[in-house]
Amino acid sequence: MKDKLDQGQLLQLLDKIMHPKANGLTEETYNYVLLAFCAGCPDPIKARWLVVECLDPMSDEELVERALAMPMRLMADVSELELPAGHPLRGMAL
Repeated sequence: MKDKLDQGQLLQLLDKIMHPKANGLTEETYNYVLLAFCAGCPDPIKARWLVVECLDPMSDEELVERALAMPMRLMADVSELELPAGHPLRGMAL
């Protein structure tokens, strides 16, 4: 999945991430959906931070808008300290 996703596609994935039980996600599927969401954003690393670590209260729409507003960041520009060489996100994102 090297293509960036549009707002609607990201919102669909984010709904699955935010409601894994309601969407019947296994842990493995949840992890894949999270990676797919991040890979579909301009900056996959910061998108992951928004979903997993950011404490700012925001709606799904606001989170996606913030993710889409980030400048494009290629995986080739991300150091191995920030994202290990073998991390699956490197193969899914640009």
